[in-house]
Amino acid sequence: MQVTPAAKGPFFDITKFGAISNGPALANQTAINNAIATAARVGGTVVIPAGVFKTYTVHLASNVGLHFASERSVLRAAVPGTGAGEDGGFYDAPEPNPYVGLQDEGHSHWANSLIVGDNVKHIMISGPGLIDGSYPGPGGKTVKVLTSADSAEVTERTAAGKPGGANKAIALKNATDVIFRDFKIKYGGHFGILGTGVRNWTIDGILVDSDRDGIDIDASQDVTIRNSTFNTINDDAIVLKGTFALGRYAPTSNVLIEHCAVSGYDTGSVLDGVHSAQQLGPGDGPTGRIKLGTESTTGFDTVTVRHVTFDRSRGLALESVDGAALKNVVFTDVTMKHVAGAPIFIVLGDRGRGPVTGDSADESLAPADTVRLDDRNWVLPNRPSYGTYPAARYIPSYNRDQIVSVGGGSNFAVVNQTAPTRLNAASVRPLDPLYANAVGAPFATLENVEISNVKISDSDPRYPIIIAGLVDHPVRNLSIRNLSVEFRGGLKMQDAVEQRQISQPREYTAYQAEPDTGSVIWMVNGSSADHNEALLPRISWDPKANDGNGAWVDDPYNIPEAPREYPEPSMFGILPAYGLYARHVHGLEMRNVKLSYGVEDERPPVVLDDVHHSSFIGFAAMAKLGTPEFVMVSNARKREAQSEFVPNFPYRMTTVRNVFTPPGTAKQAVTILRPAPGTPPDRLYGYPTVPSAAHPYAYAIPNASYRLPSTVHPGLNP
Repeated sequence: MQVTPAAKGPFFDITKFGAISNGPALANQTAINNAIATAARVGGTVVIPAGVFKTYTVHLASNVGLHFASERSVLRAAVPGTGAGEDGGFYDAPEPNPYVGLQDEGHSHWANSLIVGDNVKHIMISGPGLIDGSYPGPGGKTVKVLTSADSAEVTERTAAGKPGGANKAIALKNATDVIFRDFKIKYGGHFGILGTGVRNWTIDGILVDSDRDGIDIDASQDVTIRNSTFNTINDDAIVLKGTFALGRYAPTSNVLIEHCAVSGYDTGSVLDGVHSAQQLGPGDGPTGRIKLGTESTTGFDTVTVRHVTFDRSRGLALESVDGAALKNVVFTDVTMKHVAGAPIFIVLGDRGRGPVTGDSADESLAPADTVRLDDRNWVLPNRPSYGTYPAARYIPSYNRDQIVSVGGGSNFAVVNQTAPTRLNAASVRPLDPLYANAVGAPFATLENVEISNVKISDSDPRYPIIIAGLVDHPVRNLSIRNLSVEFRGGLKMQDAVEQRQISQPREYTAYQAEPDTGSVIWMVNGSSADHNEALLPRISWDPKANDGNGAWVDDPYNIPEAPREYPEPSMFGILPAYGLYARHVHGLEMRNVKLSYGVEDERPPVVLDDVHHSSFIGFAAMAKLGTPEFVMVSNARKREAQSEFVPNFPYRMTTVRNVFTPPGTAKQAVTILRPAPGTPPDRLYGYPTVPSAAHPYAYAIPNASYRLPSTVHPGLNP
């Protein structure tokens, strides 16, 4: 058994430097930072005794520990003001970062935090105390101080942000030899803990109970998280990132997560031992999961997750979408219960979020004329100080400005059916729609994942296990052994056809919070514009139907690729499998896997689409009488990733090959002969793929009369 080191003297009590419990925040900030500066001269530990010490930004120093002397030791985030506000000051301003825009704003800055360590080594934060980003307001209602949002992004790459609030409890940048142990964080802001470029970091026995990310490990190596609890209803609990925030390609590698718990209960309730479940969480339900991605510019290598429990949260997510490798992941000895979203979500996409050198020296965050039409903030100035990142390839830009209304209430934008692509006058081939966006990275890869000894119960019926690569870019070498998943079930194949976007308001009062109203997503999550074509019904036009006048027919296995969409299980809508949906996968081993449901589900357990060299051994799955256990999909209308909507681009065939299934299992072969919904008609396929006034589509049962599946949100069905 590994033993985490304890705090070592000499010790420096912050009250000896002028800090006062419940005293003024600016004076406490000065006292704490003076104590750290004094300790840095000789090495030692700064002690926070029993008491509540409000403060603004505290700066860690090399060879110095920060120790909470008791459970009654509290470091509380002070309320930012106008220079003479309630507590009299501000947090440090977000520092300049020439690589802003290449990752979410919160990952580009560290200074605007309660505790920050920049280029420090040999540091420790320890002890049983509390870092509190909130305070108790009137009537015992919690008032947040650390914000869960980001500050406004700068418009020039060399600019700093403005001083004001903070959105991180602890931020580390380029740190080495770090130990966090025993303390707790409540309401930690956007990031309870953000560590970027950290090497040799041990986190042991901490508890983070926050409303957004619990801990983000970014571009860091040799990290261990153990014996810790992370409760984060509105965002990820433990998340590994690979951003370009440091201006270098540094993968997150050699990470061990063991003997931990993640969950999505009301914020603050796990800290107090209550586990309140009044808030439903964002979109599809509580988040609170373990995720690799979405920021994946620098990649991931060698990650082990073992002996972890998931409770009232989403499941494991492995997401490589920004042009780097995600490889060598072990996920074993895990229990999940009350799962929102897919219990296992493995996706390879092509957002391509990485640097590419522009054709000018302009340092604005989104230059007007550049090598990209979309996501122009990913373009770096053509200046030596930024390095050189030539285009590795080019992709199209699409006009998503055609509004589609389905079912009398769902309105969203899809690719324009008559003018789908845009041209880029600044491109190396300005008249070629395939060259509208220069990409500074190759296609991402995702391979060598081993999942074993996992038991999952009470899983969301809308989302099966999802393993999704891209055309010509499959997910490779996945082994799933000794896995049992019990879904709630209760859905129909028609749900996978219609993609109904049904939601309803719900009033709730979360733990120690004011009453609020949220939206309960019953079926497809249509709240994000990112979904686009995936929100369309899975239907195809049959010109021979309706006595030769044509009509829409069900086509549930014809699912858009969505290579650039934000990766979440809901990105593909309701899928036609209840248990496993695998597409563009080479080398999938399923051994001793059991899929079941609590309420009969009409969809088949497994759908395989462009899956090769795979096997199902010791496999068992519940299936409705007459429903095959396996559906094997071939598709005659596939295009290369990113070119799905380019008119007249050649189609190709994909199919299922060399897949072993257990003897006696029922299989059905399906061949898709029409392009995916949302594909503009062209000379290769001239029929519509999008409902319109000329070719309307209506649900057989209107939304107002539709009976909502009681298994999606048990107990909330009206």
